[in-house]
Amino acid sequence: MGKMRLSRSDVRWLKSSFPNLSYNAETQKIEGELDFCAAFNRRSGKLQFGSDPTARTLYTYLCDIFEIEIHLGLGTVLKNGWPKVYEIGGRHTEIAGKNNVEPIDLHFFDDGACCLGIGYAREKNLTIERFLYQWVIPFFYRLAYTDKYGITAAQTNLWGEYSHGDQGLAEHVAQMVRFAQSGLGKDSPCPCGSRIKFKRCCQGEVNEVMSRLSPFIQH
Repeated sequence: MGKMRLSRSDVRWLKSSFPNLSYNAETQKIEGELDFCAAFNRRSGKLQFGSDPTARTLYTYLCDIFEIEIHLGLGTVLKNGWPKVYEIGGRHTEIAGKNNVEPIDLHFFDDGACCLGIGYAREKNLTIERFLYQWVIPFFYRLAYTDKYGITAAQTNLWGEYSHGDQGLAEHVAQMVRFAQSGLGKDSPCPCGSRIKFKRCCQGEVNEVMSRLSPFIQH
């Protein structure tokens, strides 16, 4: 997607919703403290945020703060199109040490950028609100959960995850191909296990992957 552009309304929203994060137009970075409260609902397979009163009733409810940078300029996107996000307070290395793993096992690249997910950035005009709530906060929620309960608990109790790097990409593509070949209807339960309709879950990603593979598939 090249880069994410922040409009004046985006900057106002950011200041109102996350007052400890600030946008620097000159460097095209968002930086500061990301604070959140959220809970993972295993029934729906989704995160519920602190503004949802039912979230506080779930045992997975937790609040945390991470010091981050989000790089929005040209040349600062990952291969799948997401802006690069960094945890700059050193928490991720502490959490890795606490769990006797390397940062890569917590889905950090060698340059320190967060591996937010393998899915492609399909939205040409992705807003900072959607990016934070759908990709950034879930990543740091998982990191916070790992810090509190351990990496094994996170792998057991939270949503599934792919392997890091090229192996994970191959796993993702293979899964999307399986979904595409399954003959699912758009109103069928999504085979990823989220318990919501295919059209509201993985169908868009399946279509994206298959469109990228189309030139290499014999018809």
